Amino acid sequence: MPGKNRPVAFWIFTIFLALSIVLMLMGQAMSVFNYDLTVRLGLQESVQQVSAYGVQVNRAFGSGDTVVYIPLLIVSLIGLCRKKRWSLLTSAATAGVSAYWSLTIFSMFLFLPGTQGYNYIPGPEIWIFVGAYTIFGVWGLFYLIFRGDALIQ
Repeated sequence: MPGKNRPVAFWIFTIFLALSIVLMLMGQAMSVFNYDLTVRLGLQESVQQVSAYGVQVNRAFGSGDTVVYIPLLIVSLIGLCRKKRWSLLTSAATAGVSAYWSLTIFSMFLFLPGTQGYNYIPGPEIWIFVGAYTIFGVWGLFYLIFRGDALIQ
């Protein structure tokens, strides 16, 4: 049975990475090129919710994710599956980015209400989504620090 000796953490990492690649390509990379489509798909907030300024902030996050985060997700997934030592470094970078951006978004949700032009009220699914990335990012960093070698054994 392939992968029977892999720890549960390996499956948590690889499933999270694979799902994130799809979500980031659809919601973040696509927002750089066709923001209106991502709004129609429910993957970004409309100009009426976040203002024209907010749309450009979202597109800026999308640009950063397209250039840095998505490639890190891809190489981490490939490296972990191939049991490459360097994948521990790229996975740590991925976990760090996950924790950082999700905590930044969480803070934006706390600080932006009441700002002129900002009318977005995140639903429970958004809080769960942002929370999942925060938990994965923090847990992932600590796992990699203390037990990372188990992922590539």
